[in-house]
Order: sequence, then structure tokens, then C-alpha cells
Amino acid sequence: MGKLYVDVLLYIKKDGKIIPKQIKAGIDGEWIRVDKVLDSRRRASLKAGGTGIRHTCVINYNEMQREIYLYDEGQKWFIETEE
Repeated sequence: MGKLYVDVLLYIKKDGKIIPKQIKAGIDGEWIRVDKVLDSRRRASLKAGGTGIRHTCVINYNEMQREIYLYDEGQKWFIETEE
């Protein structure tokens, strides 16, 4: 497992809460809408290493809904990959 750093569009509420709205992997990647954030809490990525705020997100990718973990390491964001 590894880390894939991604671009993230965020909504930041006036109380400071951060809500991921879209993610994009790679230079030519397409933006993928985050349909729902199920949970946000400080966690370590046991598969890829690193720690930060883990957002459990529901996305619709290739006509299928799936749940992913999106990690906020401060100024950088990543998802876990199988490579």
C-alpha cells in the first residue's frame, strides 16, 4: 500500500470545520465529487503510513458508490493506494 497525494476542493465553515467536496488525483485526473462525509477524526493510516485527520467519504466512481479514506496531513491530502 502507498499514498497517492490528491488535490482537494474544500468547504470551510465559519466554525472552522473542514468538509471535502471534490478530489482529483494526478495532473490530468478528473474531479470526483464527494457525495457524503461519514466521519472525520484523527487517525493513522495503517496501510500507507502517516497520521492526520481521516475523512471517511462516499464517492461515486465509475458508476459505483464506494467508501474511501481521505487523509489531511495539514497542507497535504492523500488517499491510500494498492501499489
